[in-house]
Amino acid sequence: MNILIASNLTIRSNEVLALAKALRKNHDVTVCTMASEASYKGLAFTVPENPVRGDLITNLKLQLNILDVLEFTEHSKGKENSVTAYEFYGNPADMISIMIGEVMKERKPDLVICGISNSTNMGPDIYSSSNVGMAMMATYMGVRAVVVGTDFVAGGHSIASLENVARFVEKNVQEFVDIRLPSYTFLNINVPEVENYKDIKGIKYTRMGKMNLSLEFEEKTCPAGVNYFWAKKAERENLLDECDDDKCLYDKGYISITPINIDATDWSAVDNWGQVVKLMRKMD
Repeated sequence: MNILIASNLTIRSNEVLALAKALRKNHDVTVCTMASEASYKGLAFTVPENPVRGDLITNLKLQLNILDVLEFTEHSKGKENSVTAYEFYGNPADMISIMIGEVMKERKPDLVICGISNSTNMGPDIYSSSNVGMAMMATYMGVRAVVVGTDFVAGGHSIASLENVARFVEKNVQEFVDIRLPSYTFLNINVPEVENYKDIKGIKYTRMGKMNLSLEFEEKTCPAGVNYFWAKKAERENLLDECDDDKCLYDKGYISITPINIDATDWSAVDNWGQVVKLMRKMD
């Protein structure tokens, strides 16, 4: 399978390396990352007047070979699935557009895997997530996409702590492609970080949860006497009563898989369309 791994992290992050390491054994893997971490960018694009730079890099192959050096068997000796990697300066949505529309246009990926995120992507937070934004763009361009996230770790995860997440992805890449989804729909997957793979309780198909805001702002005063607001992460609370959403089931130890459609039309509002029409007529 032709797989594109896309990340808002850098090429040196273990989240990228762990996934590439797991997938390159049986698939053709291309990696694209940001030159510096670009979180909370959503679908932001670089303005048309500014160029977006993308560089072909070679150090990822060396890093992966070092990771694999103790794992080669007689069967795998001499077999090396190369990994092509690109590093971008701009925004994550730029990167996906260029990779699918230009760099890989002669052989588009069968699957775009956005992640592994160094955080979960749940509830309304998905709208600010760079990895979700990349999945939206890939889906809009007609390529199947999934987002993969796990628990936040300050400074990033170790390779060993990501093996269970990468293992789940590697075992299910074909299912991600084969599953029948409506048009413009991608999968948002959150995998709990556990010590042993068997500690994962199972897989749950969930709806997008509702939570309180992810940031709190504290007003402070700088030495010059100017007031400013300092953002900090808030304690998250689930605002739904039933435990059928991504956050609740993830917190219970399940892998949550939520189908996300990029058509944001609220079709339930059609029931009140008559009232809308009356309101519009009052503007005549």
